[in-house]
Amino acid sequence: MYEQIPQVQKLLEEDQIKQFIGEIGHPFVVAVIRETLEEQRKRIAQGLPFDYGKCLEAIVHKCRTIRMEKLQRVINGTGILLHTNLGRAPLGNDILLRVSENLRAYCNLEYHIPTQKRGKRGGFAEKLICLITGAEDALIVNNNAASVFLILHHFARDKEVVISRGELIQIGGGFRIPDIMKQAGCRLVEVGTTNITEVSDYKNAITENTALILSAHRSNFYMKGFTQSPTLQQLATLKTDTVLLVKDLGSGNLIFNNDDNVAQALKYADLVCFSGDKLLGACQAGIIAGKKHLIAPLKKDPLMRILRVDKVTYFILQEILLQYANNRHGVIPTWSFMKQDLHAIDKKIKKLFKKLKDEVKPYVQRISSKTAFGGGAMPDKVLPDYGIAIAIDGKKAGDIATHMVSQPVPIIGYIQNDVFTINFRTILDDDIVNVADAINSLLP
Repeated sequence: MYEQIPQVQKLLEEDQIKQFIGEIGHPFVVAVIRETLEEQRKRIAQGLPFDYGKCLEAIVHKCRTIRMEKLQRVINGTGILLHTNLGRAPLGNDILLRVSENLRAYCNLEYHIPTQKRGKRGGFAEKLICLITGAEDALIVNNNAASVFLILHHFARDKEVVISRGELIQIGGGFRIPDIMKQAGCRLVEVGTTNITEVSDYKNAITENTALILSAHRSNFYMKGFTQSPTLQQLATLKTDTVLLVKDLGSGNLIFNNDDNVAQALKYADLVCFSGDKLLGACQAGIIAGKKHLIAPLKKDPLMRILRVDKVTYFILQEILLQYANNRHGVIPTWSFMKQDLHAIDKKIKKLFKKLKDEVKPYVQRISSKTAFGGGAMPDKVLPDYGIAIAIDGKKAGDIATHMVSQPVPIIGYIQNDVFTINFRTILDDDIVNVADAINSLLP
């Protein structure tokens, strides 16, 4: 019976399997084949017959599953604009074309063309940040957690940091403010209560060993009801030559005129930090903006060698910031999705229905919905949206979800009230045909 088991090389030459070599790599395919053949040997030892066709099917299934793990484009129908699991801010074709045009060969990452001498990373992008926000200087690191850590480690190591209990946040991935402070070598001083913190609470906590007051954006939650927190302007009255005021804004809002606006925060805080891939609409990065005499030592800190970003990050930030500088932020995909009116969203759904087969249309219903900002940006606000609900007799919502995510371009929706749902605010026009094909293939 064992002689029926084919050699690895024979299976590698099968057309169904050969296609996966370029997609997941020769070693992965070989490992899958060997694993499957070992399973077949165990079946034979149990007295079960060998089936070449089923062996092929098992190998193809495993290879297809591995291929789905690759970083790739997906269609976001989750009802979350800045979905952390889906890469947060989408970059769009224009940015990626400019990346290809400018970074496909060499670039002046650390070369100052005007003087023909060695230069510093990120100079132009950091100058743009200053021009847009009014900061004296700016610094770019690899994410906003790194921004917070660098500030705390440099200015408050072995010293006290005062923060409200209502801002001792934890965000996705286990980022906890108390843990970051501990790793940075700071002593955490909690003030106030979960819902009420007053200026006097901060003032009474300041000692000769206090290095800074940290005000942190609550990111992915908000409090309402009997709550009170001092404004950044009020906290600024507690600043001294030895006590800094630092604002962790989180989301990177340059447009909305509220307490989380970067330019507004810089009027009162010594340093402000925020993310590049949230409301800013760029790629993962942490941006620190503020007083020049404080940014300068951060740039020279030995940790910068660990926290610095690469040429792709600098370039993408540069191009996104140029859109803000030219008052063209509406073309950034995040803002384009955000600013869509309901009429435009409804048109996309009508376009979808025109592409659906007649026999599948009765199982697809247009619904009113809501899309959240996500990514820790404005957790108390949502955007009106339209979507579709798919309910087919004899098919569970989970089975439909699995079918949709198994498409050549995976479609990620959500299950609500046992019905698979796709929100359309974040669906690109070019992706409507993919969604239609996936729905049409739900019925035999």
